[in-house]
Amino acid sequence: MRLAGLWLAGWAVLAQAQTWVVKDVVRVDGSSASLAQMLESPAPAALVRALEARPLVTGMRAGESRVVARQQLQAAWHAAQPDWSLPESLRAPERVVVTRNGGAPAGPEMARMGEAALRERLAGACAQLDIRPEAMAKPPQLPAQGVRLAPRVPAAPALAGKMAVWLDAFEGGALYGSWPVWYAVRCLRPVYRAIREIDKGEPLSTANAAAEMADATIGRPLAAWRGAVAARRLAEGSVLQEADAAPAPLVRKGNQVMARLNSGPIRMEIRAEALSDGAEGQVVYARRGQGQPAFKARVVSDGVVEVL
Repeated sequence: MRLAGLWLAGWAVLAQAQTWVVKDVVRVDGSSASLAQMLESPAPAALVRALEARPLVTGMRAGESRVVARQQLQAAWHAAQPDWSLPESLRAPERVVVTRNGGAPAGPEMARMGEAALRERLAGACAQLDIRPEAMAKPPQLPAQGVRLAPRVPAAPALAGKMAVWLDAFEGGALYGSWPVWYAVRCLRPVYRAIREIDKGEPLSTANAAAEMADATIGRPLAAWRGAVAARRLAEGSVLQEADAAPAPLVRKGNQVMARLNSGPIRMEIRAEALSDGAEGQVVYARRGQGQPAFKARVVSDGVVEVL
């Protein structure tokens, strides 16, 4: 009778034992997944905490799927199961496919944020600015929640017909990824066009060029011509570029200049002949007279050089 009682008691315990069934397909919102999220029925809080402390999958990106083998499930189960008063068992499939949910493709929102940042950075550079986002070849799919986008634009971006803005995505303070968004840019602002042929060295003025509105993203148009001369022969109708202009020389070859010599307490000024043209800050050669040795000097103002 005693043995029969023990057998009946054991049978009652086994009858009350819980068998936990693992799903073969699981979808999660976060970047990690534990066995607790793969069980078909809710588990006790203590067991959930123990399983969640041992995630089986980490670092998943939105829309990504991972496979968890049965051996991994069983190992996590035995490692996390506390000392239950009733025996617990796990029924797991050969493998579990875990997929992280993803939100809508982020291309439209990234294009909008990038355009706003680019417009702000180019404000004041153009009289009229036209920015059109180009379609992303593969728009990223970001997590549905908890992601912050931050546009990244250089402090002084080079104006061009095609410009990029990088969008950084952060999840929980960590960088999730970075993607460039490209834009077609048209920047209308005043440029200068030659109204006749301009000789090399000729001062640039309203006598040989006129201002008009044009797309400044084509080439590098000259922004201002005050104190500039033509760096080369320019054809009629050409838009003046930065490379077409040079600082007007303050010293001309063959002209007399005032040469200043500073050596400690000694300060001297002598008349000399310039042997080359030079703009402010440029180094030229000069000499005191015919047959005299040449010396180097830096142009400091109109007709004045400083001996080096």
